[in-house]
Amino acid sequence: MGKSFAVLSYPNSNNLGDFIQSIAAKHQLNEKETYELDRDQLHIYNGPKVFLIMNGWFMEESKNWPPSKKITPLFLSFHLNPTAKKNMLTDNGIKYLKKHQPIGCRDYYTQKLLSKFGINTYFSGCLTLTLNRKKFNIKSNQRSGIYLISPMERLLPKNEIVFGNLFQKLIFNLKRPINKKKYFRAIKRLNNFLKDEKEEIYNISQIIDSSKYSKEKKIELAEQHLKYIANAKLVITSRIHSALPAVAFGTPVLFLSDGLKHINQRSRLDGMNNFFLILNSRDLKNFDLKKIKNTKRHTPFVNRMQKEIISFKDYK
Repeated sequence: MGKSFAVLSYPNSNNLGDFIQSIAAKHQLNEKETYELDRDQLHIYNGPKVFLIMNGWFMEESKNWPPSKKITPLFLSFHLNPTAKKNMLTDNGIKYLKKHQPIGCRDYYTQKLLSKFGINTYFSGCLTLTLNRKKFNIKSNQRSGIYLISPMERLLPKNEIVFGNLFQKLIFNLKRPINKKKYFRAIKRLNNFLKDEKEEIYNISQIIDSSKYSKEKKIELAEQHLKYIANAKLVITSRIHSALPAVAFGTPVLFLSDGLKHINQRSRLDGMNNFFLILNSRDLKNFDLKKIKNTKRHTPFVNRMQKEIISFKDYK
């Protein structure tokens, strides 16, 4: 009997970026059937033994770490968020990571953090860099449109739950009027920057109303999101999982960092400048779009991730 493989699922997520990461994992596994395991409930999984690509942001329910013994993980494109490190890096949590090392880390923050505990790590980049444009290219080689995908959305979050204790939520609400002003200033800078562009400009969000859609529909929306990116002439975004697929597809991309000063956000960006240009909206006044060049700097990372997955599939 053959091995069973799995990818992570996010039943309650309102962020298409989560589903984009699972799509990338499915494409690389290239199996007819894959299990889908809830990232925050891996500790109670009691089905058949599965081989799981452990990529993505970890995790909302950090007390539910480590996963079930019925899961054999491949740690690739792994981000451990500062909010989760206390619960995940217990003695048992560290022992689990060491058992399955080396850990392919999505960012330098995670790599440096785990290395402090004597865990063997390497910087893998993100699995979304392996996405293939041919699977999403509906207009041949013709590209059109500038896609503004959730730019500066962190300054004025839309449909996002504010996680944390009551004090953190209070601080967020107190800052909201200040952030609102920052948001409109940043949007004004972006509009001025693009005012002479002749390309059609589309505003879309990576964030959805989770309550309105089934799991299948969320995947469909994520695939449509990737089609937009694959066929765009330019993507301007403040979302990592819109920027990285753009790199994979050879779509010029500009990442705006407004609203990403908190350690929870900065940790995710640590190392992303290897793959795309990061600016603040204040930098746009003197910036020339022609400076955005496609590079192949992600190729060595893609090659290694693909080799790791091949070895994982062959693992006895």
